[in-house]
Amino acid sequence: MMEIMIPIGIVSGMGLIAGVILSLATIIFHKPVDEKEEALREALPGINCGACGFSGCDGYAKAMAEGKAEATNCTPGGAVTRQALSEILGVEVGEVQKVAAFVRCNGTCEFTNKKMDYLGTGTCYGANQLFGGPQSCRFGCMGYGDCEAVCAYDAIDIVDGVAKINPDKCVGCLKCITACPKNLIKILPAENTSIVACSNQDKGGGVRKICDVGCISCNRCVKTCPQKAITMENNVAVIDPELCINCGECVEVCPQNCIVEMPVKETVKS
Repeated sequence: MMEIMIPIGIVSGMGLIAGVILSLATIIFHKPVDEKEEALREALPGINCGACGFSGCDGYAKAMAEGKAEATNCTPGGAVTRQALSEILGVEVGEVQKVAAFVRCNGTCEFTNKKMDYLGTGTCYGANQLFGGPQSCRFGCMGYGDCEAVCAYDAIDIVDGVAKINPDKCVGCLKCITACPKNLIKILPAENTSIVACSNQDKGGGVRKICDVGCISCNRCVKTCPQKAITMENNVAVIDPELCINCGECVEVCPQNCIVEMPVKETVKS
């Protein structure tokens, strides 16, 4: 009997000692709860998309509680979340410009064509592995919908072979940007600006052969812009949204119709 009891006693004693050590460690290393941080975390949507620039909602809440971030970084949460965060922080949000993802390609089936028939995996990532995809434009949207598949807000549709994003539904979560193997999607102001719907970096003559609405780097938009908001980068016109006043002059002079004018709306107030 003693042969059984002694091992049981030893094991029980070790368990008791370990329990005491753990209890003491909990007391010694206990970190006081930051009520503000907890409140901020509860106000966030919890999707951990990283659009705020931090490691998920926990990281963003901690940064706000420590005064290292403002209440305007959570684009998926919208105005309701910004208002809740500002009330917890005791600050005014002020004016917030709505942003949305935008596909920098307008090369639908009507304006461009394919260089080959692709029978592989029906994803943009898979198609891109084979000579940059089946489209004639190696920079353009392939239309297999990798971005549409990851969008949790039903903001993306494939229309005539090109992904289209509804700015009213888009919350700027950045998931579509990560999903696009062509790096075609950018977060831009959803209103009061003009956007170039092309990413082709070839020279003008090469672009004309494969797409009727591609930027041919003619520089007409650059010359006509009264704000000097447009520059040519890698043979593609780029519009600085900080300088653009959405006057529409670049839209009028573009011979390829590849510049899109976003609707003029008032800045959203929270």
